[in-house]
Amino acid sequence: MRRDKVQLTLEVEETELFLGDGLKGTVTVKSEGEFDIEKIWVTLKCEETIAKDKAILYDKEEEASDGIHVNAGFEREFPFVIKLPFIGRETFHSINQNVEWLVDAYVKVKGIRKVMGAEGGGFILVANPKEPVKEVVREVVLIQCAYCRGLMPQSSVFCPNCGARRKG
Repeated sequence: MRRDKVQLTLEVEETELFLGDGLKGTVTVKSEGEFDIEKIWVTLKCEETIAKDKAILYDKEEEASDGIHVNAGFEREFPFVIKLPFIGRETFHSINQNVEWLVDAYVKVKGIRKVMGAEGGGFILVANPKEPVKEVVREVVLIQCAYCRGLMPQSSVFCPNCGARRKG
């Protein structure tokens, strides 16, 4: 089966969500050929990027469908719901956040090694609506790591550069 014989698309209902919400959407599979699908799944990731370093803060996978046979002219939507966590995770460096929540869909076709994917892009995760929004201004004091001499927040237990436990 050639890749151009199948089309995979991903759509989400909302692009602005709150912690604890369910991310709802559909994965649509269209086919011009005949083949067997082993699995269709959706992933939800929270990534933080600082310079060229990426850290995965949250990663969840939800199955949209298991094995099905697909005939030529097949078109079907597979709905999914992924529950967002109720609390946010601490960021990798805890300074200068560049956090992005991403949702993607994948299909594994029987007999083909490579997994086909459809990028859904990102969405905005906003503060919990039940809590009043407060502006918090804080000053972060940076100290030097005793091992690698890199700078780290004074409140950190471990150095973000070398991973060593902070002294004193």
